[in-house]
Amino acid sequence: MSRRLARGWMALLVALVAGCILPSGPLAAAAHSGTRTPPPATVRLGGEEYVEARAVFARFGLKPVVLEAGRRLRFESAWSKIELEADRREALVNGLRVFLGAPVLVHRRTLHLSKIDADRLFTPILRPATYAASAPALKTIVVDAGHGGRDTGTQNPRLKLDEKGVTLDVARRLQVLLEREGYQVVLTRTDDRFVDLEERAAIANRAKADLFVSIHFNAVANAPTVRGTETYIMTPRHHASTQPERDKSMVPTLYPGNARDVWNAVLGYQIHRQLLDQLGTFDRGLKRARFKVLTLLDCPGVLIESAYLSNDAEAEKVRTASYRDRLAEAIAAGIRAYGVQLEAAKKG
Repeated sequence: MSRRLARGWMALLVALVAGCILPSGPLAAAAHSGTRTPPPATVRLGGEEYVEARAVFARFGLKPVVLEAGRRLRFESAWSKIELEADRREALVNGLRVFLGAPVLVHRRTLHLSKIDADRLFTPILRPATYAASAPALKTIVVDAGHGGRDTGTQNPRLKLDEKGVTLDVARRLQVLLEREGYQVVLTRTDDRFVDLEERAAIANRAKADLFVSIHFNAVANAPTVRGTETYIMTPRHHASTQPERDKSMVPTLYPGNARDVWNAVLGYQIHRQLLDQLGTFDRGLKRARFKVLTLLDCPGVLIESAYLSNDAEAEKVRTASYRDRLAEAIAAGIRAYGVQLEAAKKG
């Protein structure tokens, strides 16, 4: 057995023991007899198709627990726990903050989910094997060090930190880890140079990449206490991003990056979980955005904002090689867990 495959199955075992995912294939069929129930009926609410949350999660063997009558429900099984609240675009999935494309709504006294969120967020996370026919390969990975050259990115002047420098350092560390596991790795930049956003996606597409990971560090002006880690995936068509677009014409547009919506969800969830587990940072959520590098990709992609350089405590950590090692390890672990999900889905 190859080192990569052995580590992959070890990651699956760890995830199952931790109750982080649902099993796929024959194990899932044996464990959850309700998975072959018909799709939930749809109802139009606020101009969008919605489905009853109870019916969605019953297909995965999750049972409802009332947290607040008519407003909050937890759906749980031996494998997963999901919490929903009426009128919110945020859910808890196995303790992780996950942002929805549309708010949870109450209809006929029961919680309803947007059908897009049910199909392209929750189903991929809970049962990736549902989309086995579209499961991509995982051989070539493009690692994108954000910013560079004249574009310094965010900064911490007191600590003399530029985002462009630390993103490149983390990208190189991640490259070493992934190449040790047998992946072909391409960096969008290998030194301090400016690369425009379209070219970053083009590099991935020319390399016929199977995965794109963009590394960034956050900042917010005049709010030095803001902290934490957030992970972004491409926003599905017809939904607003977590931070709604100013250009509303983007919402109905179908971008190349939307072709991998379901696998973006699997990738984003697995990477975000590993970042939070290994770095112990504040959870700012798995979010959606139409960042240009994500819109133009022909493969699954994710953009990571692992810490705030405007927060001195987090910037102090980022300044250390040990933290950047841990960050690279966490991203590699997320990719490994994603790879396990791909393999399990393909084996059905």
